[in-house]
Amino acid sequence: MDLLAGAAFASCVVYLLLAIYFAILAGSRVRNAREEASEYAYFAAACVAMAAYAFCNAVHAHSTNPAISAMWGKRAMYFAPLGAALVLAVTSVYAEVGARRRTAIQTFGFGGAALAICANAAGLLHRKEVTSRILGLGWVAYDNYAFVPTRGLQLVQLFIMVSLALLVSLLVRAYLRGKREALLGCLGAFVIAACAVNDILVQDSVHRGLFVSEYGFTAFAFGLSYTLLARHVRVSEELAERGAELRKRGRQLRRAYEELRAAQEELVRKEQLAVVGEIAAVVSHEVRNPLAIIANAVAGLRRPETSTEDRNTLLAILDEETERLNRLVGDLLRYARPLTIERRILDADALLGRALELSRNYPSVRLELEPRTAEVILPTVYGDPDLLRQVLDNLVQNACQAMSGGGTLSARVRPGDDDGVQGLAIEIADTGEGMDTQVRSRARTPFFTTRAGGTGLGLAICDRIATAHGGYLSIKSRSGEGTIVTVFLPAGRKSESPVMLGSSAPPPSKSLFHTPPLGVPLPGRPRSRGEKD
Repeated sequence: MDLLAGAAFASCVVYLLLAIYFAILAGSRVRNAREEASEYAYFAAACVAMAAYAFCNAVHAHSTNPAISAMWGKRAMYFAPLGAALVLAVTSVYAEVGARRRTAIQTFGFGGAALAICANAAGLLHRKEVTSRILGLGWVAYDNYAFVPTRGLQLVQLFIMVSLALLVSLLVRAYLRGKREALLGCLGAFVIAACAVNDILVQDSVHRGLFVSEYGFTAFAFGLSYTLLARHVRVSEELAERGAELRKRGRQLRRAYEELRAAQEELVRKEQLAVVGEIAAVVSHEVRNPLAIIANAVAGLRRPETSTEDRNTLLAILDEETERLNRLVGDLLRYARPLTIERRILDADALLGRALELSRNYPSVRLELEPRTAEVILPTVYGDPDLLRQVLDNLVQNACQAMSGGGTLSARVRPGDDDGVQGLAIEIADTGEGMDTQVRSRARTPFFTTRAGGTGLGLAICDRIATAHGGYLSIKSRSGEGTIVTVFLPAGRKSESPVMLGSSAPPPSKSLFHTPPLGVPLPGRPRSRGEKD
């Protein structure tokens, strides 16, 4: 008996060491792999339960007092069902069954264990009686004083056998699904199942023998430990392989990125050359006509037979064409110059009022201001009054020129909203000729104009100024139905830095007309806001 007690004590120590090791392993994995950590935690708890079970059986086998021996055998029944439930839980997690099946398995395991423990505490698993025959080792005493099993104990035995059957099936399922490290776990499960059958037969006095469950569980514990640790090693190796693959892909991506950046720089250089060529062609065309007219006028002035009246006409032509060239150069410089915004609180009504004074130069245009009720409160907007005055002057002038045959110029200032961003909207509307879809889509393109003598830079400059303030300029127009131009300025603090999308001039070392990298909007390409055909 001392030999059996010593073996049981040794098993108890082994289980405790396994429990400590897997508890540490669970703590190290709880942040990065919670499911894996839960497996280790369940197994550590199962090892603790089986250590207590082995300790009870060791005292049971070592004691020479039949009553004490039987009492410790009864206490062992508190831990056997709990160990079975915990082992079933860890196996259900390892086998990766579905969430609902896993919940059902664990509910069955822990529920059955709780009922068995409560029944044992209530004395429903054994009854005490005196007998003259020796019943064997284990939970039944040796002499004439014994705890005889009841129907309740048979139900607990059935619960343990069903749990072990589930355990075996789950491990076999995992092995058949490719988890080759589960082989030793499967063998250990078969061993503990055979040991449990033996103990039940001994407990029910079907045959006389020894209780060997704690020794069978030792084999199972080592098998399942190997299974879990082998899986841990396998996962670590897979992670290492994936890490090496990711590093390889990273190097490939860096090479591809370098090639893409080189191609992008080449594309940007070609785009810059293309833009410079386009600008040069437009400017040369715009400059060549005035120069030709100036050359003809100078040639006429050199003729001695030119009359005084013709000379005055030619001089007027020179003045007009010189002014046209000067205006083109001025607009070009304004478009290319960096925008420096000096933010102050804007008085939008005053700015719009001063801009509308330009309409007096067009007698056929009738001015109409939309009144604003006292309940409407305009948000506080910070901006550069000088730059915004240029925008409003240009828009008013364009509207008046679009109504050469007369019409109504309408303007208003109202609170605005842009996708939840509160701000100020200044609307200028005319009843002129309007724009078709093609003209409207190109209206803000540099050097595009439908007006004789225009440079095509006015709306492009206005759009850049609005964008630099963090807002936008939108155009709604139909051919023959007039045009509505809206300038939206977001409300904000004075300290806010301006949004300079596409509005910064290029560095001195670059071309005057800088083309931004791929993915960055080109200058003069604002967002379309509420435009209609």
